Amino acid sequence: MTAVTCGPPRSEEALRTALAMGADEAVRLDDAGLSEGAAVAQALAELIRPMAPDVLLAGLFAIDSGAGAVALQVAERLGLPHVSAAVGLKLEADGGGGRLAVVERDAEGDTDTVAVPLPALITAQQGLNEPRYPSLPGIMKAKRKPLRRVDIAELGLPAERLTPLTERTDISLPPPRAAGRRLAGSPAEQAAELVRLLRTEAKLFP
Repeated sequence: MTAVTCGPPRSEEALRTALAMGADEAVRLDDAGLSEGAAVAQALAELIRPMAPDVLLAGLFAIDSGAGAVALQVAERLGLPHVSAAVGLKLEADGGGGRLAVVERDAEGDTDTVAVPLPALITAQQGLNEPRYPSLPGIMKAKRKPLRRVDIAELGLPAERLTPLTERTDISLPPPRAAGRRLAGSPAEQAAELVRLLRTEAKLFP
């Protein structure tokens, strides 16, 4: 099992934790010069391609930006089927000599069950498993396990393939919430007033 991340030197702390929890080795791709998800996905795909993994497990979304596109873009670049928001996962034979990932995925309060052939990429939703705490022996062993550092230049990618596809032009806080309002009158009058306010003030519909 190999743990992979694209990030600055401080991200090695997470890789060491993964090693202490049972990963065999880790790789950190230095993110110097990468500022956008599509470029990160391109670099990660090139890093992972020669590893030829059977199963790629990734987080559902980034905790800093809230975006959830990098892992799925990696799958697309590697030509792999992918399933997002997994809350259950089993590996089974497909009856023809191959293997399937049978994934139970979160579907906005409900669940879907999807089967995809391996190799495949799966993003994990909270509840997929209960991560073990690193044991003291595991922490000690993690210090001796290989942690490889890869520079972007080592991937040999042309500059145009790392060019950002999106640009952030502005970022701002949401407007402050207004105080609540209590509607008077009978239920019918309250409903009529609510519809009027949604139309004239909230502009939710014409």
